[in-house]
Amino acid sequence: MSNLNKDAKHWSAPSLGTTDYFNECSRTKLGIPMNFKGKQAPFEGTAYAGLYLFAPNDYREYIQVPLTETLEKGHRYRLKLSLSLAEKSDGAVMDIGAVLSEKPLSIHTKRQLSHAALTSQSIQTTHMKQFSAEGFYDNKEKWMQLSLDIVAKGFENHLILGNFMSNAGTHYMDFKNPSPRAEGYSYYYIDDISLTYLGPEYKPNEVYVLDHVNFNFDRFDLQPKAKQSLKDVFDYLIKNPNLKVSISGHTDDLGSDEYNDVLSRERADTVAKYLMELGLEKNRITSKGYGDNVPLDSAQTDQARRKNRRVEFVMTEFVDQ
Repeated sequence: MSNLNKDAKHWSAPSLGTTDYFNECSRTKLGIPMNFKGKQAPFEGTAYAGLYLFAPNDYREYIQVPLTETLEKGHRYRLKLSLSLAEKSDGAVMDIGAVLSEKPLSIHTKRQLSHAALTSQSIQTTHMKQFSAEGFYDNKEKWMQLSLDIVAKGFENHLILGNFMSNAGTHYMDFKNPSPRAEGYSYYYIDDISLTYLGPEYKPNEVYVLDHVNFNFDRFDLQPKAKQSLKDVFDYLIKNPNLKVSISGHTDDLGSDEYNDVLSRERADTVAKYLMELGLEKNRITSKGYGDNVPLDSAQTDQARRKNRRVEFVMTEFVDQ
């Protein structure tokens, strides 16, 4: 009991709350499927964690884990987990959220990690984001699937999960347990936590330079990393059918104006054709070349010229004629 930090590699509790770790190898109260809080088989594998999302005096437990890599600024990710209410709970909540931090947290409190508690640290953290709930998380038999999407700030290296609200701010459903020992606890098992990359977040009417679509000198063919960047754009457009995309090609200052005009058009057309090959409708794409008329960097260096050999795009509202 209270052994998450010791027994689960990489996982830890970011506060003085004593998060539990259950494993089928246990011969004590921390076993699977039977344990001191009830009965539950894992969603997958042989183990899961357990934590209080609601308890008297605002007592809270959390779970924390480092990410495999720092999240990319302006890119979208999907956080998913499986949750099950322990049988020996006095009630259910509909409040569980996530905070991401620059470094691991170690906060000397047993109470909820409020905004004030998080910002009192010298460690940079995101604002808490709540999983959207259609109702109370009250299923004691089956695992409930939770999901939320986030846009990264660019410093996130650790994930913290739990209920960041006080008791007064938590949506709590009391089961009206007649037992005199019932004090108002909501204890949950948590399993199968994942954070999946979805791609960049694009805002309408803003100019973006396509990642990795910096052409070699005098070339307009796409490199492998460029194709992945275009796949991100394609996926975003498919998920947002109300948007269309305008592609603009650019060159460096070497070569004649006439030649650079042709080369920039070919670069824009190459990108447009690849998006259509992926499945985007022709009437949602326009492309144009600007030669060397709109440089990103006017310095006369190889590095500046490579930066200028690029393709940009703008997404705008699409009206099907």
